Amino acid sequence: MASVLASTEEGGLLDWLLPLKHWLGEEVARNIERDQARTRLICTLVGLAGFVIAAQFGDVPEGVFATSIVFPLYAIAMAVDTSRRPMPSRLRRGVSLLMDNLVNAYIASFGRPFAAYAGFNFLVGVGWGLRFGRHYLCLAMSIAIAGMAYNLAWSPYWQENLLFGGTIIFGLLAAWINTAILQRRIALGARQLAERVEEIAQLAWQDQLTKLPNRPHFHERMAQALAAAMRSGRQVALLLFDIDGFKAVNDTLGHEAGDRLLQEIALRVGRRVRQADTFARYGGDEFVVLMELAHDPSDAVRVAETLIKVIGEIDLFADAGLRITASVGIACYVPAGQNHPTPSDLLKRADRAMYEAKRAGKGGYRMAS
Repeated sequence: MASVLASTEEGGLLDWLLPLKHWLGEEVARNIERDQARTRLICTLVGLAGFVIAAQFGDVPEGVFATSIVFPLYAIAMAVDTSRRPMPSRLRRGVSLLMDNLVNAYIASFGRPFAAYAGFNFLVGVGWGLRFGRHYLCLAMSIAIAGMAYNLAWSPYWQENLLFGGTIIFGLLAAWINTAILQRRIALGARQLAERVEEIAQLAWQDQLTKLPNRPHFHERMAQALAAAMRSGRQVALLLFDIDGFKAVNDTLGHEAGDRLLQEIALRVGRRVRQADTFARYGGDEFVVLMELAHDPSDAVRVAETLIKVIGEIDLFADAGLRITASVGIACYVPAGQNHPTPSDLLKRADRAMYEAKRAGKGGYRMAS
């Protein structure tokens, strides 16, 4: 049995003829050769049953008898090999492609009841194409048509039944074209579905106004960050802030102005936080920043001061006499000497600290005790 070739390099003649990647994506490709091996075994049993029936009405040619021994052994060997070595193999696919398609033409060449085995060409050719893609469809149908053309030229039975043979070739061409069209439509539909799923995932985890992560996404990220910090002994800080003066903007200039302000805050603050930090809209005019501390809680203080400065510089509504500021609450997780807080605990501490900053005059920060 041919050994499995694990190479999946793109480019080159072999990769173009016998691609290993599935035409509908990696998930669909799982166990695809094993499924093909099982189908081959089933078709082999059906073919052997046909030989037994044909033997009741006449002699079985020696070539057909030999095929009834060799092909089942080959089908069993392929099933065992794909079960033991599920990784795709170009050599195994190439051997299978030739054997599956040439054997049908060979059996059909004997004519009489064995001419019916030409029908297996449709099953095998379309099956290879739908399982492995348009390249395999092209190769399988080309081999099947070439085999029938050979029979028309050299087999006495098929020379006497040229119209029958020509009809089979025409049918193979029609099946080839229709299957190729179907493949293209399935592939297009799969791509569109994948794009739609990605859009839905973004809608589920993204705030549509600011394009920042939303509350559910942030909760998940914070749970992961806290769990990682507890395992590794790292320190993390949560900064929760809302906008002082946001209600005045909404009441005076309308919700469109408020939305524009939130977008501007997301844009400006997003430029100043580190890529490794999580910056999200928590709801309404509340935002959160989750960050890993490099040294100590003073790192979070510097970020809070930057946030207050950046937001205080926004002057979208200066002409209307409206200025905005931010009040920031900071809660830190420092492993030494602390119980392990839950995300909810950290949020509550940051929220209390934020309201302490508001009561102290707004436009400032407070560190949770």
